[in-house]
Amino acid sequence: MLKKIPLAALALFTALASLSAQAAPAFPADRPIALVVPFSAGGGTDILARLVAAKLGAMIRQSVVVENKPGANGVLASQYAERAKADGYTLMFGGSSTHVLSPLLSPKKQQMEQTRKNFSMVGIVAETPLVLAVNAKSSFKNLDQLLKASRDRELTFGTFGSGSSPHIMGALLAARTDARLQHVPYKGSSPAITELLGGHIDSVFLTVAALSSHVEDKEVRALAVTGARRVQTLPDVPTFKEAGVSGFEDSGWFAVFAPAGTPEPVMDFLHDAIGRVMATPEVQAKLVELGLRSANSSRALQMAVWERSIVATQGILTQVKIETDR
Repeated sequence: MLKKIPLAALALFTALASLSAQAAPAFPADRPIALVVPFSAGGGTDILARLVAAKLGAMIRQSVVVENKPGANGVLASQYAERAKADGYTLMFGGSSTHVLSPLLSPKKQQMEQTRKNFSMVGIVAETPLVLAVNAKSSFKNLDQLLKASRDRELTFGTFGSGSSPHIMGALLAARTDARLQHVPYKGSSPAITELLGGHIDSVFLTVAALSSHVEDKEVRALAVTGARRVQTLPDVPTFKEAGVSGFEDSGWFAVFAPAGTPEPVMDFLHDAIGRVMATPEVQAKLVELGLRSANSSRALQMAVWERSIVATQGILTQVKIETDR
């Protein structure tokens, strides 16, 4: 004969079950989640965002739809996402470029504080190291040779745009080493690489993904990579610190953001799901292919990375003068 369950125990069980249900918010099947991407379809950011959207949707059994809203260095996408209802159904695929660099370079003095106020970070998806490279036919065999030559004559470095992360890194390199480096902005990585291969500029500062195939084909020589450790697809390329220049240990990053005020249980649910997505072998392999690094950790640690990036970039911008197209 079954023993009767005491009423107090039954009440406790009911309360715990209720809390458990609240801790795992459901996304109704008739409401897709929008993942707003601040750049055009087909680019590196879009490719990664679509991979995350597809795998996240499968993980939580709900449709996650990418919405591309390019323009104004991510400002248009940010404005759209921050005005959305804070319920977890509108997310933004941004990063250090959209949620650190762009606000700090904005002519609006309070833009960084507004960005902090209007967004909450769900989680960092991946780190994005940058590479300084020269034409394989160049006489510069390493970073030290390039820097020494730049003190005798001004050298050029190309990037994918004014006010971009590579632009900032190139200016910082010049400031910290007394190098004479002139920035040459292009509308994308491909034009910059074409000009490098044509001998029209001395070097480029670009992403690993943009340069890896050219390094493998021995068209381009990579001199140094940002970040605290070497990149898996470019194992022979030293970090800047290994090459003799410190201060480049941090990398840019991609992250998912939600409008401020999104309930914490929803934020935790999404952070956990995205973390599990990024840890799968298929996604890990894609990160390596794209020249990215995994960045799986707690929400608290990842939000600290955001704050640290803001402080570090503010410090850099006090050392260098950056002219943008804004």
